[in-house]
Amino acid sequence: MQNDSYQNAQNTDSLSFRELVQSLRIYRDAIWKNKLVFISCIFIALSYFVWKALKDYKKFEAQTSFMINENEGGGSLSSLLGQFGGILGVGSDQVNLEKILELAKTMRIGQAVFFTQVQANGKTDFLANHMIQEWERVGLWGKVPFYVKENPLKNFKFQHSKTDSFSLLENSALKQVHFLFKKMMATSSSEETGIMNITITSGNESIAYHSCNTLFEKLSNFYIDKTIEKQKETYESLSRKVDSLKQLMSRKEYSLAGIKDSYRSSWLSTEEVPKTLLDRDIKMIQLIYAEAVKNMELASFSLENKTPFIQAIDHPILPLKTNKESLLKNILLGLVLGCLIGAVVITAKTFYSIQMNQQ
Repeated sequence: MQNDSYQNAQNTDSLSFRELVQSLRIYRDAIWKNKLVFISCIFIALSYFVWKALKDYKKFEAQTSFMINENEGGGSLSSLLGQFGGILGVGSDQVNLEKILELAKTMRIGQAVFFTQVQANGKTDFLANHMIQEWERVGLWGKVPFYVKENPLKNFKFQHSKTDSFSLLENSALKQVHFLFKKMMATSSSEETGIMNITITSGNESIAYHSCNTLFEKLSNFYIDKTIEKQKETYESLSRKVDSLKQLMSRKEYSLAGIKDSYRSSWLSTEEVPKTLLDRDIKMIQLIYAEAVKNMELASFSLENKTPFIQAIDHPILPLKTNKESLLKNILLGLVLGCLIGAVVITAKTFYSIQMNQQ
C-alpha cells in the first residue's frame, strides 16, 4: 500500500516536471515564432537608452555638508519648528533638519542666491544670469510647446536685483529660474549625526561651485538672523538706551562742573540749589544707567546663548566630481530590458491563446 502511494507520488512529480518542460518549450517556440516582435522590443528599448545616453551632458556636482550646534533653549525659530515636530509626531531634531533644508528651497533664499554677483565664464554677473546662459546651452531655458512661436524669456537677462519693482516678464523669469534651480538641488540629512547635505548639479563647473557656496552662506545667515531676531532686537534697544543715558549723565556732569567753576570765588546758599538738583539728577541717572547696563549684559548673554553655530563640515573643492550616463551601461540596460519586455509580451499573448483554445 505504501509502495503504491510512493509510486503514485513519483508519477505525479514526473508528470509535473514533464508538463513544465513542455510549457517552456511552447513559450520558447512562441518567442522564436514571434521573433520580429521580440527584436522590435529590443530595438525600441535599445534605441531609447542609447538616445538617453547621447543626449545626456557632462554634469558637475558640488556638495556641502554642515551641522547646527544650538545652545540650550534654542531660538524662536527652533522652538517653532519643535512645536511642529510634536504635532507631526516626529522628533524635533529631525524636524529641524528637514525644515532647515526646506528653507534652502524657498524663494526668499533663492532670491538672495540668484542676485549675488559671481565670476563665471570669464565675466562677473548675477548668478541667475549665468544659470540662464547655461540652461540655454543645454536646452532647458526658453522651451515652448510646438504651437507657440517663441518664448518671451528667450535670451532674457536680469538687469537689476530690485524684485519689488520687477515687471511681469521679470517675475516670470524669476519663477522659472527658481523652478529650474530646485531641480539642480538635492538635499539629505541624518537624524543620528545631525549632518545635512546640499548638492548642486550643473553643466557648468563654476555655476555649481558658486551656487553651492552661496546657497550655504545665505541659508546660514537667514537661519541665524531669524533665530536670534527677538533677542537681537532687545539687546539693540537696551544698547541705545544705555548710550542715551550715558550721554545725558555726561551732560549733567559737565553742567555741574560748570556751575562749580562759575561760583568758585563767591558761593552763596541760594547758589547751592542748582548744584544740589544736578547732584540729585546725576545720582538718579547713575542708578538708572547701572540697571540699564545690567539688563544690557543679560540681553547680551541671552543673545550669545541663543545664537546657533552653523558648522560647515565639507565645502566643495575644485575640480568638482563629474557625472554622465555611460553609453555602454545604457546599451546593456537596453538589451536586458528589451529582452525582458519582449519575452513578457509574447508569453502573455501565448498564455492568453492557450487559455482561449482550452475553453
